[in-house]
Amino acid sequence: MLPTVDGPLRRASISRSDASPTLLAASREERMPGTPHEVLIVALRDRPALLADLFRRLTGSSFGTPAEATDATVRFTRAIEVRPDLLLRSRGLGWVMVEIQNSIDERKRRSWPLAVSVLVHQEKAMGEVIVITASRRVASWAKRAARFRGELGTRFELTPRVLLLSGRRVEALLDPAHPELALFAAWAVHHRHGPAARRIVVRALELTEQHLTDEPLRDAQARAILAVLSDAMLASLRELAMDPSKVPETQASRRFRLFFEKRGRAEGKAEGKAEGKIEGKIEGKIEGKQEALLAVLDARGLSLTAEERADIEACTVPAELDRWIARAATAASMSEVFAPEPVRAAQRSIPGNRSRVPERKGRTSPTPRKPTRAS
Repeated sequence: MLPTVDGPLRRASISRSDASPTLLAASREERMPGTPHEVLIVALRDRPALLADLFRRLTGSSFGTPAEATDATVRFTRAIEVRPDLLLRSRGLGWVMVEIQNSIDERKRRSWPLAVSVLVHQEKAMGEVIVITASRRVASWAKRAARFRGELGTRFELTPRVLLLSGRRVEALLDPAHPELALFAAWAVHHRHGPAARRIVVRALELTEQHLTDEPLRDAQARAILAVLSDAMLASLRELAMDPSKVPETQASRRFRLFFEKRGRAEGKAEGKAEGKIEGKIEGKIEGKQEALLAVLDARGLSLTAEERADIEACTVPAELDRWIARAATAASMSEVFAPEPVRAAQRSIPGNRSRVPERKGRTSPTPRKPTRAS
């Protein structure tokens, strides 16, 4: 008997962190998708028509343009939640569940059928499950992941419609007539950084700059393209953008330069702050040791000359300050505090010797007097 459902899908533009994190099959592992995964979800959520365009371009078939994104949490009354990457409503098709798959995830074998069962129960109609991936291996797995067979021969199968973005299909997405699909082409090579992948990314940005006439949309797509790329690809593009002899001056190349200049300033600012914090901590630590040394000397009644105080305030070596503090706790004179180890050992054997023997450069250490033998 199917469990009951607590209500219809709620219409919303909700962030993926709003719902509680209960997962299927008592698993409490949270999915941690990377930036390329999230960028594509946000693009499809904000512009559902992109999915229809992508589907039509890759399959030659069409379906009603999705009108809105809905809450992608599918609930049972027993607090089990299944959270597809994206849930859309389409004119004529009803619900459309979208999954962005960068890798094989065996949990989807259970969560996909569960989500579909609940949606069919709620909506009283079958919808569509679309998996988008750039991996042939993942595409092959997705088509057969949710297939089950009982001991007596009962079969249960869910076969999603897989959109594989690889090879010539990626090239097909670089179409001046459909510049909005350039984001998918860049996403398809987001994990690569070779010359072929770089060419695709550059072309995707060029199409975005030259053929998307809506300025806010153009800027948003260009930022999304740059956001999905790997660090290795970004490094490759940085090298390309900073050498005008390698790439013609275009709007896309100017965007490259502006992006990397801004990124460089941000990284420099962050590094400066980090260095400043480290230097501040070191300075504070040294000042604390200097103050501790002066406090010990004062408590022991060892008076300082102006020159000796200046030596302490000028010292920036924590280890040296530590040695002076340790000596100050037992020294009979200031000469023992500042003396080098061999000299200090000799001084301690001379009762009443209070001559100062500093260790600092530019000042000579007097030779300690040797005890005279009684004749």
